[in-house]
Amino acid sequence: MNHLELDNLQTSLNNALNSLRVAMDGSRLPPLSSQYGTDIHPLDSLDQPTPAGVYEARRAALACAVELKNLLQHPFEKAAESAFAMYDFASVQVFIEHGIVDRMAKEPSGISVKTLQAELDLDSHRLTTVLRHLSVCGWIRETQDGIFALNRSSRILLQGQRGRALITVPNNMRIAEALPRWLAHPEFRFSKSPEHTAFQLANNTTKPFFEWVKDDRNYLSRFAAAVEALGEYVTPGILSDYPWQTCSESTIVDCGGGKGSLAIALANKFPALRLVIQERGEMVGPAEANIKARLDPNSVHGTVVAEAHDLFSAQPRTGDNYTFMLRHVLHNWPETQAVNILERLATAAGSKSKILIIERISGHYPNTHVELEHSPANTMNNTASTSLITEQTILNSSSRMPQALALHLLCILNCHERTLNQWRTIISRAGLVITGLYKLRAYVSIMECRVLHTDEC
Repeated sequence: MNHLELDNLQTSLNNALNSLRVAMDGSRLPPLSSQYGTDIHPLDSLDQPTPAGVYEARRAALACAVELKNLLQHPFEKAAESAFAMYDFASVQVFIEHGIVDRMAKEPSGISVKTLQAELDLDSHRLTTVLRHLSVCGWIRETQDGIFALNRSSRILLQGQRGRALITVPNNMRIAEALPRWLAHPEFRFSKSPEHTAFQLANNTTKPFFEWVKDDRNYLSRFAAAVEALGEYVTPGILSDYPWQTCSESTIVDCGGGKGSLAIALANKFPALRLVIQERGEMVGPAEANIKARLDPNSVHGTVVAEAHDLFSAQPRTGDNYTFMLRHVLHNWPETQAVNILERLATAAGSKSKILIIERISGHYPNTHVELEHSPANTMNNTASTSLITEQTILNSSSRMPQALALHLLCILNCHERTLNQWRTIISRAGLVITGLYKLRAYVSIMECRVLHTDEC
């Protein structure tokens, strides 16, 4: 009997796992362990890029695992998982907000629910059900009946870790619950306005998201921490997979640069670069504090500076001496506003200036530029295919996290993910042309643009 799809997935998974072993050994990485490893693995780092061979093999293996689950799982079980998926998030919130994860970190071998009840004033019977759900989700392990311990994954939820910042933004579940109502809302259903979103329905407000958060300092600080965590997750790929040395003759202007984490990381890795962080006036102070705290103290004074600027105002820095950078900015805006932001930069840019747009490009697109660090870990021979399944299948099945993020941004800002052709349309409308496209070891890519001269139109 011909089990074509099953055989293909089995072969693809085996190829990917074999390639992963070879790539990890070549990069001198220790073996992986999930349930029984309590230390952070080097591949869990948010500060170093994943070696190229490991990145591609892991991506293919995870896609195969997803496709296998889709093939093998009973459809009713899949429906049940979706029906109760809200408890995945709620359980992690309980885990963090009631101090369970921090208490468990003090007991590497495990802690009983009876002890947690006594110390945290939580009912042990209810807690057991919550913790067993977290165990099924892969966050912790039950070492003995009623005794639970952290695993490698749960370390990302500890105090000060970036996964915790992402989980602890309030109201996300309420916004998700408003999605069905929003899609059928008589006034909002076809609106492109950021004032007509699921967020407004969930919070009973007429204010757009960024106006609303100004009035809630607790929400604003948590949201800012989550945005920073998402940005830092993709930073290693940005630093390693674009030729930043080509920008050393200009000053890089990080437009909408937040607290400046990317600009500071660039300055620390490439000391020859000079950078300006542009943000709303209220963000200049936090950005300057971040520069003081995180910039290499050996850097020349003024390597990174922060200044107030609105994206929709005329760009004050003009001419060939500037490279303009937008990371995770344009996806916040509908097409008209995105074009408007880019037009301001096109007006300011000189003929030699570059405009770098760092965003997710949805769908499959050709790899026109690949610039990886010249190190054994990143340039090892990886010409053999790790999978027999198509690139489109790998892309679809390994993109749950960025796709969920795209859905959340749609619900709070009414912004849309864009294909390469849709990005080209926006870029062209602003008087720019794409001169380079860089795939990164991250879910974002870099579109390198310049001003389109009149004689090129």
